[in-house]
Amino acid sequence: MSRLWLVALYEYKRHVFKRSFILALLSVPLMISLNVGIGLLMESLKNNNAPAGYVDRAGLFAGPIPAPVAGSNKPIEFIPFQTEDDARAALEAKDIQAYYVVTAGYFETNRIDMVSLKEPGKNATRQFYDFVQINLLAGQSPEIAHRAAAGTDVIVRSLDGRRQVPGGGPTFGLIMPLLISVAFAILLIMNSGYLMQAVVDEKENRTIEVLVTSISSMQLIGGKVLGIVAIGLTQLVTWIAVCVLGIIVAGQLGIAWFQDPSLDWGIILATVAIAVPAYVLASALMTAIGATVTSTQEGQSVAALFFVLHMVPCYVIGPMITTPSAPLPVGLSLLPFTALLTISLRNLFTAVPLWQVAVSAAIQTLCAVGALWLAGRAFRLGMLRYGQRLRWRELLKVRSQ
Repeated sequence: MSRLWLVALYEYKRHVFKRSFILALLSVPLMISLNVGIGLLMESLKNNNAPAGYVDRAGLFAGPIPAPVAGSNKPIEFIPFQTEDDARAALEAKDIQAYYVVTAGYFETNRIDMVSLKEPGKNATRQFYDFVQINLLAGQSPEIAHRAAAGTDVIVRSLDGRRQVPGGGPTFGLIMPLLISVAFAILLIMNSGYLMQAVVDEKENRTIEVLVTSISSMQLIGGKVLGIVAIGLTQLVTWIAVCVLGIIVAGQLGIAWFQDPSLDWGIILATVAIAVPAYVLASALMTAIGATVTSTQEGQSVAALFFVLHMVPCYVIGPMITTPSAPLPVGLSLLPFTALLTISLRNLFTAVPLWQVAVSAAIQTLCAVGALWLAGRAFRLGMLRYGQRLRWRELLKVRSQ
C-alpha cells in the first residue's frame, strides 16, 4: 500500500510543480474575474449618479417625499425647477443629466416628458419613477407609502414546500452546488492530458520493465489515478479559495447578490459526496483508455465524450424544472456520469431525498472501484505491446492471470 502512495505522490509532484500547471491553475479564476469585472463595468456605465431635475406642472410634488433606494444604490438628487427654460439652462450647463416634465394633465393622462442631451442613467429613470410613485401616495402614512414604493417581494416555493427561491432569481448559495458540478466537469477536460499520459509515457520510454519488477499493476494505476485526482482537487480548492475571496470583496463593494450567500452545507456536502467518486470513475476510465492506445494524441479525442456525458442533463432541463421528482430526473440522478449535474439541477427546484443521494454516491463509488480494476487490467495486458493497440473486446474477454 505504501508503494501506491509513493506513486500518487510522484505523479502529483510531477505535474503540480510545472510552470504550465500554475498558469492553468490561475487561468480559470482570472478569466472568470475578468468577465465579471467587464460585466460590472458595463453595468456601471449604464448608471449615472449625477443630479436630475423636474418641472411639476400638475402639483404632484407640492411637498416632495424622497423615494427609498434599494440595496447599495446611491440616491440621485432631484432638483425642482419653476420653468422648463430654467431646467434646460441647467441641462445645457451640465448641472443635471436630464429633467422630467410632469404635464398639467398628468392625473388624467399619466404623461411625463423626459428631456436630455444624451440617454440618462437607468438608475435615474428608475429612481424618478419611484419618486413619482411615493408622492402619489402622499395621502397615506409614510410607512404605507414607502412599503408600496418598495414593490413586491415574491418568493417561489416548490410544490412540496421544501425549496424556495426569491422572485429575483436563485441566490448564490442555491447555485453553488451547480457551480461545483460544472467545475468538476471542467477539471475533467483540463486534466484529460494528464490522465491519458499517465501510462503512455512509461510505455513509450520502455520503463515498464523496471516498474513491473517492483510494483503491481493495480498499485501503479491506483497511485497514478489518486495522484491526478489530487491534482484536480488542488485546482478545485484553489478556485474555491479565490471564489470566497471574490465573494468577500463583492460584499464589501455592496453588490447585492453577494451580500448574503446563505450556503446550504448539506447540499454542498451531498454534491461533493457524488462528485469525488464520479471524478475518480471518469479518471480511471480515461487512464484505461490511455493504457489501450499507442500514443497520447490518439486518446485525447475521447475526453470530449466524457464531458458530453456529464452535460447530458442540460438537454432534459425542462422536465427537471417542471417535475424534478419524475422517473427521468431520478433515473439520471443514479446513473454514472449524469448523476452529478442532475442532482445539482434538481436541488435548485426541490430537496432531493437523502436516500437518492446515498444510492447515487454508492453507485459512483462501486463504478469507480470497477474502473480502477479495469484500468489496472488494461495496463497489465497492454504494457508489453509497444506500438500495438489493445482492443476493448480483447480486454473484456481475456481472463486475468
